[in-house]
Amino acid sequence: MDEKKYKSVVVIWGAILLILQALALINVVGINPDGYDQLTKLITAFIAVVMIGLVIAYIILALKKKKAGPIIGMIAGVVNIINFNILNFIAGVIFIIYCASILASINKNENEKDKKQEVSENK
Repeated sequence: MDEKKYKSVVVIWGAILLILQALALINVVGINPDGYDQLTKLITAFIAVVMIGLVIAYIILALKKKKAGPIIGMIAGVVNIINFNILNFIAGVIFIIYCASILASINKNENEKDKKQEVSENK
C-alpha cells in the first residue's frame, strides 16, 4: 500500500472508531437516557474513555509504522466489541481483521528490508 493511502486509511479508521464512541455516549446519555440504567451508562462511559485512549495510541503508532499500532488497534477492536451495540460489534470485528492485515504487511515490509540489507552487506 502506498504511503499516502496507508496514512489516510489509518486516520479514517481512527475517526470512525472515535465517532462510534461519541454516538454511543450521545445515545446513552442524551437521546435515550431513560432507556438505560446507571450501570449501562457507566460501562458505556468507561468503554468510551478507554477507546479514546486506545484509538489515539493506535493512530500515533500506526502512522509511525510500529508493530504496536496494529496490536493496540486489535485491543481497541476487542474493547469495541464489548460495547453493547451491534454497530460497534461489526466495526470492532472488521477493525480487528484490518489491523491483522496491517500487521502482516508491516512484518512483510520489515522482512524485505532485512533481506535487502543482508544482500548489500554480503557484497
